[in-house]
Amino acid sequence: MRKKAIYIAALIIAVIIFTTNNVYANTPIEPINKVYKEGIYSLDKNYKGKYNLQYKFANKNSDSAIIVLDENANIVYKNINCNRKCNAGTITNKNTIILITDGEVELDFTKIN
Repeated sequence: MRKKAIYIAALIIAVIIFTTNNVYANTPIEPINKVYKEGIYSLDKNYKGKYNLQYKFANKNSDSAIIVLDENANIVYKNINCNRKCNAGTITNKNTIILITDGEVELDFTKIN
């Protein structure tokens, strides 16, 4: 039942994303390794470099999802219930990170030269 709820939530988010012209992140963040709660995030515009993003869902028993969007609101990465440290690829300050979870997500940023 919880998996259905996560799939429905992801579908709703995808529909909202495709029906709007722009997606705005509510919270600009610095690319530091930290634990985050559910929300919509983007890197602060002062950080101009590229970063490798890795993540790990802290609560293995709760359903969780991560979606990374580019500057045109296209999905460049998505995953549901990754129970180990996973790689979400390269991001910049133009990407938007959407976290859907009942718990917390650890985000790890590594600067790429």
